[in-house]
Amino acid sequence: MYDSWSAHFNEVREAVERFEKMEYKGQEFFFDVHSIENIFDFYIDKLQFNKAERIIEIGLRQHPEASVLRVKQAIIFIEKGRLSKATALLENLLQLEKSNSEVYLNLGYVYLRDGQNEKGIRTFEEGFKYAFGNDVEALLDVVLYLNQFHEYQATIDILEQRKALFTDNENLLFELAYAFDKVGEDQEAYHAYQQVLDINPWSDNGWYNSGITLVKMGDLSLANEAFDFCLAINPEHEQAWFNKGNSLAQQNRYQEALDSYLECISYDIQQSRAIHYIADCWNQLGNTSMADRFFKLATHINPMDIDAWENYARFYMEQQEPEKCRNVIDLALREKEMMEDSELGMFYHLKAQSYVLDEEWELSKKFFIKSILSNRHDVRHLIALYKLSKALNPIYNIELFIDEYSEKFMETISFHYMLGAYHILITEDMEQAYNFLQEAVHYAPGYIEELLDTFPTIESACAEHPNLLTLIEENK
Repeated sequence: MYDSWSAHFNEVREAVERFEKMEYKGQEFFFDVHSIENIFDFYIDKLQFNKAERIIEIGLRQHPEASVLRVKQAIIFIEKGRLSKATALLENLLQLEKSNSEVYLNLGYVYLRDGQNEKGIRTFEEGFKYAFGNDVEALLDVVLYLNQFHEYQATIDILEQRKALFTDNENLLFELAYAFDKVGEDQEAYHAYQQVLDINPWSDNGWYNSGITLVKMGDLSLANEAFDFCLAINPEHEQAWFNKGNSLAQQNRYQEALDSYLECISYDIQQSRAIHYIADCWNQLGNTSMADRFFKLATHINPMDIDAWENYARFYMEQQEPEKCRNVIDLALREKEMMEDSELGMFYHLKAQSYVLDEEWELSKKFFIKSILSNRHDVRHLIALYKLSKALNPIYNIELFIDEYSEKFMETISFHYMLGAYHILITEDMEQAYNFLQEAVHYAPGYIEELLDTFPTIESACAEHPNLLTLIEENK
């Protein structure tokens, strides 16, 4: 948005000292426009917005027609969150100066800040017609803004049209690669990161991001190499240690993953996610006491790390220690007001399973019911309750389940999966079955496979009902 004052330090220092002297004496000295710009940029770089605003006020009194100072004034409005004033000022300037790149850059930026993303993108595109031309620096500013506000496809579109301008520009290629990464174009992202590394093989972040992309592409071996190159350049790159650990853990190389995670937390012991994964590694390596220790540390550092609480509880389930599992769940549930429905349902489900280990059947049913009512979209809670009831009573079936729980769960959308199964297998009312399953897959999609695993005769029962079979096939 502005040139750094540091490029011409002595000139700027002299102007700033003169301004400070003027302020101290309570007088007003004359400054040319260039000096005012330098003083403004100096204070903006130091985030001293009040002084930046003061020099612009003086500048506009002395040079009221200087549009470059009006742009600087708009920057003050932007920094202070006065977006409507910045917009009005810049829109007025744009009518007067079609070729001023700073107006387009700042107006596009303020539109993005104000949530008017499409208008911001159009403004940048207008800038390329009238002001930016072949200005690579302006191009970089534009795509930095677009990526900052998650307009990744716009970044790709703008840069793909102007490839000839930046074949050897590391920064623009990096932004292009980042945008490809964010829209899920992994191969294109990897190719762009390789171009970055062809230009600058010492780019630690180029190697790091290349590794992340390779992980997404499933090439874990090559990803490890990329992380190693990153760490050879910058041994203190915490996230490279962390993601190298993740890649190694995915390959079941738990001792090596553990070493990477331990190196990661050596730079910051408060990284709860890395500590959580250290606990997982110790568990996989059979050291349960160390696993327990690190799970406890992870949940202490970040009580809202739901994944850590879940894995801690599951760890005790694996150890056949249901009471300790419940103790962990109770600690996690102190934050239940902050949890998503799916998270709350999961903890109640785990608690129900812990009571199964203790053969406390009624308590188990109680917590399966709580999981169903907490997360009304996940049919797996209902299936678990059904399977428990069937295990306790071999003649139990879907009809008895519907009779027992219809009143309690009729308003629960996942129950419609069970009602669909009931009508297919018991009443043979295929129209009702279709209606219930259609509602279920619309409002709680993704669970047809679980239903078919639980009731494997559903598809054969629907053999003469193509609409039902189509609904089932389309939602597998």
